[in-house]
Amino acid sequence: MAWDLIDLRDPGLFGNEAAEDEPEHIFSSYVLRRPEAARFVNAGNRFCVTREYKGEGKSALLRLTRLAVQSHPDHSLVVARTSGEIAPALTTSDWPSWTRAWKARIFTHIAREIGGQIGFAWRDDDMSLVEEAEEHGFRRKGLVNSILDRVKVTTPEIAGTKVPSIERRRSGGMTPSKTQHAVARWSKGRAPLWVVVDDVDQNFQNTELQKRRVASFFVACRELINKVPELRIRAAVRPNVWTTLKMEYEALSHVEQYMQDLSWSEDQMRQLLARRIEGYLKRVGRFDQIRNKLPTASEYRDMMLIDLAFEARMSWGGVTRPAHVVLNTLSKHRPRWIVELSQIAASHAVRSGHSRIGLDDVLPDYGDFGRRRIQDLIAEFRSQCPEVEEVISAFAREKEQLTTDELLEIITNKILARLTPRIVGVVGEPRPVDIAAFLFEVGFIFGRRDYHGGEYEHIGYAEQPSLFRSRTDLDAGLS
Repeated sequence: MAWDLIDLRDPGLFGNEAAEDEPEHIFSSYVLRRPEAARFVNAGNRFCVTREYKGEGKSALLRLTRLAVQSHPDHSLVVARTSGEIAPALTTSDWPSWTRAWKARIFTHIAREIGGQIGFAWRDDDMSLVEEAEEHGFRRKGLVNSILDRVKVTTPEIAGTKVPSIERRRSGGMTPSKTQHAVARWSKGRAPLWVVVDDVDQNFQNTELQKRRVASFFVACRELINKVPELRIRAAVRPNVWTTLKMEYEALSHVEQYMQDLSWSEDQMRQLLARRIEGYLKRVGRFDQIRNKLPTASEYRDMMLIDLAFEARMSWGGVTRPAHVVLNTLSKHRPRWIVELSQIAASHAVRSGHSRIGLDDVLPDYGDFGRRRIQDLIAEFRSQCPEVEEVISAFAREKEQLTTDELLEIITNKILARLTPRIVGVVGEPRPVDIAAFLFEVGFIFGRRDYHGGEYEHIGYAEQPSLFRSRTDLDAGLS
């Protein structure tokens, strides 16, 4: 294989760490179409929420959903927003007020999107939606509306249909109730209306106001899909935030059925790295040089693509392992982190004059990378355990691999002897196994199963959520 097809100096080699920041053509060149996407693009599912941690691909899944819906021949309308764009600006903790406000905001953004796409509006609802779009800058005023704004005319007869008066247009816009009814009437019998909301729990803190804000969104969505049959809603939330909310709000039990957990296996991480490299080769016009040389079997095809940028095998744990296995371990099974680590390693390989990335390029800067990831974990899970930073700090200078007894001993002697962590879902003072289960759930520790011949595999929370929670089999034989 020609390794000179890959330029390790190119900052676009592995793409952007954050899917939402990637230009559309680049994102489409490498995105991994996972099986979960089928559920999200299926119009038969009115409400779907992807539930995963930061950097695990929730924004990519929502973006992939939007692109698939927009490319469908039925020309469905898609309203894609972040929670920061769409969230109500309330300071109250009153639950009904938040639910009503979310519904009003969602309908308002739908109305603006519809109004921005209606060509020439004569019907009353069409005119109202167009006005809503114009009022908030989602649509440039058309020639007819510009003329009507300049003449003293009210409710004239045009083509047998009354046009809303100029006085009505200037009366302050549509009320939330009128917006909701206009959207419902306009959408009846049409293709589905899609609302895609990313980062519903952005900057979440475990305060009463924040909990009401996020929890009421899901309840409002459930009520909306029952009021407007054409509505389809897609959203994302982190598992730890959901855990915090569902412990307090009984209404969320009805939303659980719409949740889709997303986790990454070793094989899927291999596919992700291969797609990134393949996408790069296509963008720079070099993929045709190797297209006919690639195996037809997907696993071997992926490995050959990865070998263009990485050494085929790396010495790891006393044996040699494929590059994607090592990177998957070091990145704690998160796609965003494996991309970032690959970028860092590529920069080191360039400085060292290497043609491909080896383990010697991955490890030198891993200390700084690891510290940044620890800070990410602390920021992400402080709402679930306010003392998470002190809990994690207890493992400084400890061995990287522990037996269950050694793990529980550290927790007992270095954590519980000095502080009493508070963990959402744990009643009273936590036991050592409660803290172990929390660290396993948030991805700070992983289980390891060893096999004869030196082979082993890592087990994450997605594969074995009952670890540390069973009284009859505490660790399932894992270290």
